[in-house]
Amino acid sequence: MTAFRRLTTGCTVHACFSLSDIPRVSVATTTGDISSVRAVAVRTLAESGRGHLGGRVELRTHGHTLRRRAVLRAADRAVALAVTATLRGDTTGVRVPVRPHA
Repeated sequence: MTAFRRLTTGCTVHACFSLSDIPRVSVATTTGDISSVRAVAVRTLAESGRGHLGGRVELRTHGHTLRRRAVLRAADRAVALAVTATLRGDTTGVRVPVRPHA
C-alpha cells in the first residue's frame, strides 16, 4: 500500500486562540502586525456577545510569499475562525491558505 502526501505549495497561516476570563487579548505572532490581529479577535468576541472575555492568540505562518497584504488578510481570517471555533468548543487550531492572487 502506498501512501501519498499532498504537497502544499504557497503559504498558510495557523491560528490558535485560548479563552480567558480577563478582558484582554494578547498576541504572539510572526507576521508583525499585532494591532490588526488583536482588533480582529476583540471584534469577533464582541460580535458573538462575549466582549467581556479575553484570551491569547498565537499566529504562525508556514511557507513563503512576497505578498504581505495577502498574508495579513489570511491572518485576519484565521484569527476570526479560531476565536469562533474556541467559543463553539471545537479544536482551536485553524489553518488558512494565503490566496495566490488578489
